Amino acid sequence: MKTDLRVRYTQDVIQKAFLELLREKPVSKITVKEVCDTAEINRGTFYKHYQDCYDLMEKIEESALEKFDAMLDAEPNGGAQEMLVSILQALKNNRRMFESMAFLQEGNRFVQKLAERYFGRMELWQRDSAAARWKKEPQKTISGAFLAGGSSGIIEYWLQSGMKEKPERIAEEILALAEIVQSGMEKG
Repeated sequence: MKTDLRVRYTQDVIQKAFLELLREKPVSKITVKEVCDTAEINRGTFYKHYQDCYDLMEKIEESALEKFDAMLDAEPNGGAQEMLVSILQALKNNRRMFESMAFLQEGNRFVQKLAERYFGRMELWQRDSAAARWKKEPQKTISGAFLAGGSSGIIEYWLQSGMKEKPERIAEEILALAEIVQSGMEKG
C-alpha cells in the first residue's frame, strides 16, 4: 500500500526535527512538545504517526535497516568487501542522520543491529558457497556475535572520528579481523 504524499511529508518533517534535536541531547531528554515545536506541527499530528519519541526513534532505525537490507539484496553476487563498502558508503552519504544516532547510547543499538544483519547475511552466503568455512553451528553463533560486536565498535569509532578514512579502508580492516577470527575458530 502506497503512503499518501502528505503523510510521507509529515513523517519526514517530524523525523528531521527529531534528528536535529537528537544532535543536541539523548532521546530520553527529548519531549514530544519539542519535536512538534521544531517541526511546526501540533501534538495531535505527531500522535497520528508515533506513540512517543522512542517509537519515532525505533521507526527511523527500522526504516534505515530496511534500506540496508534492500541494498544488500541488490548485490547478491557481490562479495563481502563490496557489500561492506556499500554499507559504509551509505552511512557516509547519510552522515548527518547516522552521526546523530551513533553519538548516543541509543544509536549504539542501531550500529549493532546493522553489523548483525551484515554478518548474518555473510554467514548465509558462506553456508551456501562451496568454500564454506564455518562448519559447526556453535562456531557460527559465537564468531558471528563477536564479529558483529567488534565491527559495530569499529564503525562507531569511524562515525565518531568524522569518517576520515575511506569506506574501503574500514571494510578492509573489518574483514581482516573477521579472517583472523574465522581462522581461529577453524583451529578450535
